[in-house]
Amino acid sequence: MHKKKLMTFLWSKRALALPVTYLILFVSLVAVISITYSFAIAKISARGVALKATIAKQNMQLVDDSIRSVAWSIGASEVVYMDDCGGAFQTAPTAKRLIINFTDETSFHEMLFSSSVGKAFYELETSDNNAGSFIRGDNRAIINQSAYSMTQLYFTTTGEIQELALCYRPSATVASVGTSDGKPLNLIRIYVINLNSSQSLMQRENFHLKITSLNITTITRQYNFNVSVSSLAIKTNFDGTLSTVWLPISSNTEGAVVNLEIVVCNVKIQKTEV
Repeated sequence: MHKKKLMTFLWSKRALALPVTYLILFVSLVAVISITYSFAIAKISARGVALKATIAKQNMQLVDDSIRSVAWSIGASEVVYMDDCGGAFQTAPTAKRLIINFTDETSFHEMLFSSSVGKAFYELETSDNNAGSFIRGDNRAIINQSAYSMTQLYFTTTGEIQELALCYRPSATVASVGTSDGKPLNLIRIYVINLNSSQSLMQRENFHLKITSLNITTITRQYNFNVSVSSLAIKTNFDGTLSTVWLPISSNTEGAVVNLEIVVCNVKIQKTEV
């Protein structure tokens, strides 16, 4: 009798263990599927964000190509097609304040230019892969070498919003162009691309932009030095970023003459229908 009860008890435990085992396997399988699904969704979402950022980069590179193509040719214009990247394209004509100073760091210091030069940008979903990266240009506020572009096309992140911004830093050149009153004559030119004549825009999906070179203005200064000068500095504050370039000056024992020109190309970005 006892033996029979013992056998019944053992068989009942085995019968109970079987559904418990299946339940554990089922729960484990559901957990694995859930984790795999979440991982797959995250990967798909990340790829979607990356694809949108790629389209935005292509759009902004086209805008930059058109701006640089029409700049310095008064009245020239081009139309750019902007593909849908899921973000909002905007212009900020009063953004990016540019301050340019001229100095020898000892005897004189003069402000030459102080104005906003504007920017265009996309607002996109945040991606860690793009944060702080430059697509074109770098973070210097002014350049003086032809190998470098005036373009600054870069990503910046604020909170949950990532911005792909396009703006233009100044470029400086210097050349010896003869003599004046027995002193070597130097010509310094500072080139500025100004977007603050643009429309204030916020566009989504597909649209066309018209890029137009409106005009070119020139600000001139002349400096007469009675002592030998080896170099002069252009100190720039571009929206909080500080940079200095030193330009070599031709001079003799009597000094040097420097003609300085700030050449500003005013470019307009506007929406257009095609």
